[in-house]
Amino acid sequence: MVCGSQSFGKRLCKDCAFVINSPPAITTRKVGPYEIHYFGFYEDKLREFILAYKFKNHHSLAKNFGEMLYKTVVVNNIPAEMITYVPATKSAKKKRGYDHMRLVAVELSKKLRTPMVDALKAVRETDQLLTKDRAEAVKGKFALRKEAKLLEGKRILLIDDVLTTGSTMLEAVRILKSAKPDNISCCVIALNKG
Repeated sequence: MVCGSQSFGKRLCKDCAFVINSPPAITTRKVGPYEIHYFGFYEDKLREFILAYKFKNHHSLAKNFGEMLYKTVVVNNIPAEMITYVPATKSAKKKRGYDHMRLVAVELSKKLRTPMVDALKAVRETDQLLTKDRAEAVKGKFALRKEAKLLEGKRILLIDDVLTTGSTMLEAVRILKSAKPDNISCCVIALNKG
């Protein structure tokens, strides 16, 4: 389904299934004052998974990503009373027909038995690939939804798909802070080493 290899009637070939069943990383990447947890590196099969999910309409993979993040949260003992996510822009949602990280957040919420809140919305389109200053590119990209008031005094888990420079995650955290949560932990599916 993901890589085109023979899977003998199963959804995933044995190499792709191996990625899901692998243990998560127990290391973190420091971005500003935050330690970002991640399941694995944005390379090889995990990269293929994410690209298939985002650009080839394999939205059923949300369940697999939920499982990966669940394992990452459990292994690293990340505190979470509420889950939220970095939302897609309006144009990305229109192109895909869904917000890819919202689907993952729903799956993770089920696994952790922790409420998921649509706390953020993307209010500005950005093309981070066309600028060298990614921090500048994401400024003002997010705003709080009214549901964000549920985060007050809670330990929040913020999730996203890939961490590259960390600019998007830091901007999302900056906006979430105005909802006055007790604590914000950050977790991504993959860390881009490049």
